[in-house]
Amino acid sequence: MKVFRIIGIALLASVLGASLASAQPNWVSLKNLSPEAVGPLLQLRDGRILAHSDQNGNALNWYILTPDAQGSYQNGTWCKSGSFPSNYSPFFFSTAVGVNAKLGSNIVIAEGGEYNFGSAVWTNLGALGTVTPFTCPGVSWAANAPPSGWSRIGDAENSVLPDGTYMQANCCTNQNALFVSPGVWAATGSVHQGNNDESGFTALRNGMVLTVDTKSAGTCGASKASEIYDPGTGLWSCGPPLPVQLYNPSDEELGAAVLMYNNKVFQMGGNVSADAIYDGASWVTGPPPPNGMTQADGPASLEPNGKVLMRLGTGLFNAPCHFAEYDPSNNSFALTVDNPDCPNNPAYTGHQMILPTGQIAEVDFSTQLYLYNPAPGVVGGVAPFIIPSKNAYLGGSKNNILYGLQMNGLSENNAYGDDYQAATNYPLIRFTDGSGNVWYGYTHDDSNHSIAPNNLSYTEFDLNPAMPPGTYTMQVVTNGIGSNKVIVKIR
Repeated sequence: MKVFRIIGIALLASVLGASLASAQPNWVSLKNLSPEAVGPLLQLRDGRILAHSDQNGNALNWYILTPDAQGSYQNGTWCKSGSFPSNYSPFFFSTAVGVNAKLGSNIVIAEGGEYNFGSAVWTNLGALGTVTPFTCPGVSWAANAPPSGWSRIGDAENSVLPDGTYMQANCCTNQNALFVSPGVWAATGSVHQGNNDESGFTALRNGMVLTVDTKSAGTCGASKASEIYDPGTGLWSCGPPLPVQLYNPSDEELGAAVLMYNNKVFQMGGNVSADAIYDGASWVTGPPPPNGMTQADGPASLEPNGKVLMRLGTGLFNAPCHFAEYDPSNNSFALTVDNPDCPNNPAYTGHQMILPTGQIAEVDFSTQLYLYNPAPGVVGGVAPFIIPSKNAYLGGSKNNILYGLQMNGLSENNAYGDDYQAATNYPLIRFTDGSGNVWYGYTHDDSNHSIAPNNLSYTEFDLNPAMPPGTYTMQVVTNGIGSNKVIVKIR
């Protein structure tokens, strides 16, 4: 469990850096500060970013960051975007963006929280946000009842299954539940360890869900156990044992886990300086974290070039933090450039999310967001491929259909130790005109949510009514990687 603190961060100087095309990774700061200190970040399906006011701000509130006319988030602008119900002001809670009919593509879900209005209560409250695309406030929130009999949800993990079903963990028991409709849940398999607390869920390409146990007692083994959830049976089974214990029994914290483009999961340790790699059949010990660093909770994101960017710390919730990259191509783990967030803050206060530009947004409960420009390059074979049904669309039209391969990507891309999920494995649709102006459509009602290679799916999309007629290049963007380009006309 994290120790609650109100974080005060002074405004820091901008980071000077080269463009995304630079060979050297670098950070740049957003030119416009958010109206309040923010933490959790979510990718809306019209290209905008939803951010929750957190810790320093009023945790009832949400804000939207809209990119500028050229698609730059660095030059983006903010607007207020609705508030949680008046009794729900959580810190450290579950989040997801809807992907299809089960949850609804126009729905954002938030569940539980370790804190509510600053009190450690492991609340069972939750809310559903209905998204109105292309507008502000843009999201309208309403209370969502918890699964029957659950007195707590707390700082718990979640996953969205291949058919789009949202699965929520209970922090403080071994129970899990599937979202059916507002206020209606269906029980599903319980994990074998005593409870879900401090573990995380990682979606695998075969449709299963992986978790690493953080309890020393359980039927899957002592201290080095993993488990696999099968959506077909709704049951958890014991996975292969880990070669190293990744948590400290005194706090049970765990680091982030990211499914990489080589189809292996990189799992960072918690309050121990260790990591492990899962290949679908077994675990092996990964390279030593740089400088003996740890990640007792904290964010990680998969870069288009295949590396994993992680925010690390030392010990249990200690500052300073540092950013590091795991490179699967040579099994190395090394420090990279830091942004100004780190000197006075630990790993767990950071939040990361890949953007459609291929940059990684990062914020530390402050009004200043930073963008990480990774080294250039895209791993071969991981980009989506689109198959348009036509090459002309009526301006402002809705429910257009687009077919494609790998439009959900091959990974959830972003992770955290347990709470604050920010998965981006769903298609965005981007239109660029001859002058470099960028417009996003609004995708919804995907046929599936599978991240299997060469998965064939379709998504429906609406066009922004303000988008002028003309000739555009159309792409799907998933996890910061663009598809093939198709020339289309908007009439």
